[in-house]
Amino acid sequence: MSVMYDLYQPGDSWLHRLDPRAKMLFAFCGCLLLLLYRNLWLIMGVLVLTQLALLSAGIEGERLAWVWRVTAPTMIMVALFWVVFYPSRGEGFLSWRFLRIGVDNLAEGIAMALRIGALAFALFFWLFSTDQTILVRSLVTLGLPYTWGLTLAMALRYIPTMTNTFRMISDAQQARGLDLSARNPLKRARAYMPITVAMLITAFRTAENLSRALQSRALGASPRRTFLRQLHLRPRDVAFMISVALVALLLLWLRFTAGLGAYPLRLWG
Repeated sequence: MSVMYDLYQPGDSWLHRLDPRAKMLFAFCGCLLLLLYRNLWLIMGVLVLTQLALLSAGIEGERLAWVWRVTAPTMIMVALFWVVFYPSRGEGFLSWRFLRIGVDNLAEGIAMALRIGALAFALFFWLFSTDQTILVRSLVTLGLPYTWGLTLAMALRYIPTMTNTFRMISDAQQARGLDLSARNPLKRARAYMPITVAMLITAFRTAENLSRALQSRALGASPRRTFLRQLHLRPRDVAFMISVALVALLLLWLRFTAGLGAYPLRLWG
C-alpha cells in the first residue's frame, strides 16, 4: 500500500516495542525544541539523529525518501522567501536593489527550511512505528473521548479503502472507453463525473453498512468500555520518557539562560 495512506511499517525493533505514549512524548518535545531553536548545526544534528534512529528501527529508506520528497518543495520555498524578505544585517556578498544576501540570512534561511524536515521526521518517528489501532488507543488512554477516537480510527481505516475503490472504478470506466486525457480543466472535470457518481454511491453504501454494524454492536449503550489490547507502561518505557523529559528540560534551560541555539551559526549567545 502507498506510504501516503499507510504510514505504519510493521516490525519488532526497539522503536516498535516502545509504548506509543512514550513516542508521542518524544515527538512533542522534539517539535517544541525545534520551534525554539534556530541554529543550523543543531537542526542538522537532529535530522541526522532521527534518520539514524529510524534506519536502526528497520524503517525502509523508501519511506524516508518519501518524507524528503513531500517536504522538499516547502523547504525550498521557505529558504528562498527567507533570503528575500529578511535581508542580511551585515555586508552581503550579493546585493541587488532590496535583495541582500549574506552569510547570516542565508544560514538562517537554510536552518528554517531544514526545520520543516526535522519537524516532519520528529512526527514520523512516532507514526512510522505505531499501528493505527494502537495509536488511537493511546490517545483514548490520554483522555480523548472514545467516539472521537473511533472517528479517527475509521478515517485512517477507510482512506486507503476509498483510494483503492477510486482506482478500481477509474480503471473500470477507462476500460469502457472513458477518456481522461483532456487537458482542459473543465473537460477533465466533466470526464470525472461518472467516477465521482460511482464513488458517492459507494461511500453512502459504506457509511450505511458501517452505521448498521455499530448499531448492532450497541455503540454507546454502556458508559464503561473494555478493550482487547490494554496498554501498559513498562520499565523501559518509563525510563525512556524520563530521559526525554530531562533532556528536553535541560535544553530548554540552556536555550533561555545561555542562548543555546538562538543564532543561525553560533551555538551560544
